[in-house]
Amino acid sequence: MTKLEKTKELIASGAKHFPKGMICWSGGKDSMVLLHIMRDMGIDLPLVFFREPWQPSKYKFHDKITQDWELLIYSWHPYQSAFQQEGDEWEVQNHYKVNSTILTCPTGITEPASDAKFVCALDILKRPKQHYLEVPEFDCLWIGHKGCDSDPILGGDAGTRIESRVLMEQATMMFPLRDWTHADIWEYIESNNVPYDLDRYEKLDGVWGEKVDKLHNVDYVHACTSCINRNPQSPKFVHCPKLNMTIENISSLVPWADQEKLSYMKD
Repeated sequence: MTKLEKTKELIASGAKHFPKGMICWSGGKDSMVLLHIMRDMGIDLPLVFFREPWQPSKYKFHDKITQDWELLIYSWHPYQSAFQQEGDEWEVQNHYKVNSTILTCPTGITEPASDAKFVCALDILKRPKQHYLEVPEFDCLWIGHKGCDSDPILGGDAGTRIESRVLMEQATMMFPLRDWTHADIWEYIESNNVPYDLDRYEKLDGVWGEKVDKLHNVDYVHACTSCINRNPQSPKFVHCPKLNMTIENISSLVPWADQEKLSYMKD
């Protein structure tokens, strides 16, 4: 059985037992492949898409796919946010709630770019909040998480070990791409003419990857983190480009998330 055949078998079984599902979509390569496979199987479901309010130029591809494929998308704000930092890697970990199901989705932070308007990291933390989103009853979330996925904040390896995550009083989570590699994803995209974000990805020396500048990478916001840097060598007083003033490092005053892998990412 090929990986694609196994994925379709997992999807068919999951859809049979959980017919009221939603697909988690970011517009990245993995979620585009998952969406394409499910639609090719005749499974047309609403999408969950956590769209950030900053730097809207990053979303040109998403807007086009939404219109061309006539997608039904649910998007809302988190109920809480907290920072994560590992060396020079930054994220804001956001917690969302839809009906009774809790989801987490990080917003990566990268350095301000010369041709991208920067955001104050504190503004990302203080973004609008809402307790939950109420949608029609659903019983399953389809997610393009793979076993080979990594996260620098969590120490590298952060892939899923399972194909389905059963939770009490929450929607079941399905990972039908668990066994796929990044190369498998790109092979499927090229073989099946799946649209992808040309501004985010590029092929160098025959290998696909993300562009270094992250200007069109929706997983990141260009932001300043000078006043919340908690590395031991960080200065006590820093320059704030937003105020154009010297301010104090307030890393001890902001909330920090528990940087721990979820249980299904551990052996």
